[in-house]
Amino acid sequence: MSQVAPPNYQDSFRSWLISKNYSSSTTRNYLSDINSYLEFVKNSNPFSPDTVSLYLKKIDKDSNYSRYLSSLSKFFQFSLDQKIISINPLKKARQPKTVTPSDILNAYQSFLIKKHFSAATIKNYLNDIQQFIDWQQNQIESS
Repeated sequence: MSQVAPPNYQDSFRSWLISKNYSSSTTRNYLSDINSYLEFVKNSNPFSPDTVSLYLKKIDKDSNYSRYLSSLSKFFQFSLDQKIISINPLKKARQPKTVTPSDILNAYQSFLIKKHFSAATIKNYLNDIQQFIDWQQNQIESS
């Protein structure tokens, strides 16, 4: 299993995209995005899920995030098809954890306990917050 892209990687990827009937502008965008990715990972293994995670974190707020993600997906699909890799690192990359209201309540409860609030006060605070969360979700659902 190769750890780095072959020297003619971009040419091979371009040929693969053309063979899949992607338009010239899509091909150009994918190649540009992958060149940026390869530049970012030039001193790392481009097929490591950890490396992919770092890159996803870097581009997370970019307005073109979806396009970059699509480019990476095609890039890794190409790599799978060419047997450069056997597992898609994008699927193994650590995605940012979604924080739920329950996670926030648990963290706040731990904070209140550490600050030595009484059990009754903690219960009241958590109930108030839960009521607010329920109200907010109802507002969102009714919009």
